[in-house]
Amino acid sequence: MDNTLDRPPVTLENIAQQKNTILRQIRMQKEIMTDITRDIFAPVAPATNKANAMMRAFNTGMAVFDGAMLGLKLMKKFRSFFGRGRK
Repeated sequence: MDNTLDRPPVTLENIAQQKNTILRQIRMQKEIMTDITRDIFAPVAPATNKANAMMRAFNTGMAVFDGAMLGLKLMKKFRSFFGRGRK
C-alpha cells in the first residue's frame, strides 16, 4: 500500500523554466487582450459625407437620451422600492 508517486525532484532550473514559460504565456495573453481592447474601443472612422455625420450625431444623441431616461426610471423604481420617496 505504497501511495507515494514517483515524481522527479524539483530543482531550481525546473522552477526557473516553469516561471519563464508562464511569463511568456502571460505576455501573450496580455498582447491578445490589448489587441481586443484596441479593436473594441477604436475610434470610429470619420464620416465620408454630411449625411453620415448627421446620422451618427443623431444616433449618439438618441443613445445619450435613452441612457438618461433609463437612469431616471431606475432611480424612481429604487426610491419606491426602498421607501425613500414616501413620507
